[in-house]
Amino acid sequence: MLMTACDGDTEPPSPARTPGTTLSAADRDASLDAIERWLAAGRADNAETVARSLASRLPDDPVVDAALGRTLLMRSGEIREAFGEAAASAIAADAATALKRAEDGGKIDAETRRNLGLALEGAGRLDAAIEAYRRVDTSDPIARLYLGLALLRADRPEAAADILETLARERPDDAFVLAALAETSFRTGESQIAFERLDAAVRLAPDEPGIRIRRAALLRRAGRVRLAVESLAALPAAVRERRDVTQELAAGWLALDRPGDAGETWAARARHDPEDLAAAIEAARCFDAASRTEDAEAWLRIAEDTAPGDPRVVRARADLARPGDHPDS
Repeated sequence: MLMTACDGDTEPPSPARTPGTTLSAADRDASLDAIERWLAAGRADNAETVARSLASRLPDDPVVDAALGRTLLMRSGEIREAFGEAAASAIAADAATALKRAEDGGKIDAETRRNLGLALEGAGRLDAAIEAYRRVDTSDPIARLYLGLALLRADRPEAAADILETLARERPDDAFVLAALAETSFRTGESQIAFERLDAAVRLAPDEPGIRIRRAALLRRAGRVRLAVESLAALPAAVRERRDVTQELAAGWLALDRPGDAGETWAARARHDPEDLAAAIEAARCFDAASRTEDAEAWLRIAEDTAPGDPRVVRARADLARPGDHPDS
């Protein structure tokens, strides 16, 4: 029987989902193939439907757990891009649970352990993520990069440098390794080396937003805020409206004491993705800080219409209604 997704797409056939029946190996493999096809098509939501159903039928199958975990990890990435870190943490925790079951059940390939580390990071369990990355074979360059980045997030730049410097010698033209290594240089006080490495990373991957964001963030932290803002403001509109770019660009505008521009940045993001409630709320807060009361009220009402009664909107309404918080009070 075919199922239809909410936007009219037809889901690949999956086995009948009658509780308590035996699932044949052919039907199991058909469901796993369906998950892969949905993921390849960029439809992690449909893949999740198939993966959760399959996992409920085969709760002790580590390959199924790995597929479910990978699917939930991709869903958490989609949710993070649309709604931010907090909204993605719960599904990332579900992904970590499924991937740990896969690991404990004998699915111990590098991809499963890398995904476990990413899911644990997404769930806010950084120390556990670092240990998961360490369990991957040291010949895996991706896991070593992830480990270095996780050590940086754990504020352990010297340990990160040990990993990343070796990796950079092996992969001198890897822009992501150079960008991560630049962060270690910056953290240890070698700012000039940091920016030389970042400039090299940008030359190697000029269209990679993540590297541009890292460079802008370090410029801002180094006090070169205007250059940081200019570097992101020059990106194409479609790239500027990504949530991660929006966050860093807005932070730069605020550092320049230009909350109105920060509000415009968040407003562009909210128009790009109307479901991003947090973007509308941030636009309202920034406009309020800029004494643009009508714009603040307009975006707060948009947030209220988008999610009536949502606690985040209620808090924002209460905060913006406090006369002592307004800069003109």
